[in-house]
Amino acid sequence: MPVETFLSLNKKYPKNIHRECKKGWKCIRYNYARDIIWDICSVALGKTASICLGVLSIYAPDAIPTALLKPREVDRQEAFDDAVRLLRDRFPSRGDLVIMDSLWEEGARYLQQIAGLAQDWKDSQEKEVPLKPTVEFSNLMADCAWFVHDNDAAGILSLVIDIGCDAFYKLPDLSKERVLEADLLLLLCIRDLRVEANFKSAETQCKKSLAIREDLKLPQNLQITNCYNYIAIACDSMGCHEEAKIWLEKSRSILVKHDADLHIRLLTQNHLNYSRNLFSVNDFKDSEKKLDTALVLASGFQSWYSLAFIYQTKAELYLRWAKYDQAATQVHRARIILENSGGFASISWISGIVSYRTSSLAMKQQQTAIAIDEAQKACEIARLYKMPPGMRARFVHLLMKAYLMDERRYGKEAEEAQKEAQRLRESLPPGRTDLNDESDIAFDMLVDISVR
Repeated sequence: MPVETFLSLNKKYPKNIHRECKKGWKCIRYNYARDIIWDICSVALGKTASICLGVLSIYAPDAIPTALLKPREVDRQEAFDDAVRLLRDRFPSRGDLVIMDSLWEEGARYLQQIAGLAQDWKDSQEKEVPLKPTVEFSNLMADCAWFVHDNDAAGILSLVIDIGCDAFYKLPDLSKERVLEADLLLLLCIRDLRVEANFKSAETQCKKSLAIREDLKLPQNLQITNCYNYIAIACDSMGCHEEAKIWLEKSRSILVKHDADLHIRLLTQNHLNYSRNLFSVNDFKDSEKKLDTALVLASGFQSWYSLAFIYQTKAELYLRWAKYDQAATQVHRARIILENSGGFASISWISGIVSYRTSSLAMKQQQTAIAIDEAQKACEIARLYKMPPGMRARFVHLLMKAYLMDERRYGKEAEEAQKEAQRLRESLPPGRTDLNDESDIAFDMLVDISVR
């Protein structure tokens, strides 16, 4: 039967043409298994699968079309590049400098695929024919690193930054875009701050990024203010508060000249960073003013992340200021923001930091059960959502202190927590911490100023 006749009959008499006795059909000893297959094709399968099965049956009506089902030899580089282009098209770009709340869940869908590409690239470099670097691939790695730099629940920040840099520096010289290099250097700075606790290196990398931007003489005022802010964070993290203040003022002087949404969001971050600089030198009143201003600005654009971060920072200010009732108000407000936001907010690093603040407050108020419970929450969030080892060590150190509030009852748990904190510190690169120093200050130096 010609294909045209088959299609015509199938359209007019669906399911029936295989069981009707027509001239030339072998009706005696008819194989009714065909009816079962036809029922599956026409009734049980979805439309797409049914069409696919129909096409295959035309191609090979009396056999399995093995020629079509055999794996096709695909160019590995071409397939890799196609995957990169597809993900770049779907994944949030770093171009706006600020991750909008609405993009958190959308971008999170693609993190494992991007991490898989990064690992494929890394593995291929040991093979006889490695994958070639492309500008698109380095850009994808940079986009991903920027997306997770404040909330790396997938634990891929170091991987994508390292692979992005590796691919970039293997590009032909003519393909090395200097703006992309500046972005990667800024991301190395952030990696050194968040993961490595190597604040001097962070300062150096960010100043390199800044130098490239200034040399290009492009309209990059916002990117330049971002460099100023991260240099300030590195300086504050090392205790160089006066130098940090200079960089914060340079950033602020640019941002206050405009009232566009992105300028306001970056100015909010500037006020946050400035407040930490001030309370680090016990200037609590001016720090409070900076945080109040940041809160007013953040309330305008209603970012759950910014609001929760401001509240937990105010809690830390009041803890240092010994205003414990006000600190309690701030951690409560931060928790309400996170609970009401739901979704990605519930698995964010900030939720662990809020539990850390709540435990610290409970210790000040001699509330042992709350201190232990909240410290345990902080440690569990840090473990589940892959916080860097330095941050996790600091959380476990706090848990040890909470257990020691009732040493008679929790002495064994305190000892186990002490060992775990040491184990986590040992996983850091050599020279980052003195393993013999178990003071609070030693553990504070495992994280940058923004989360102390």
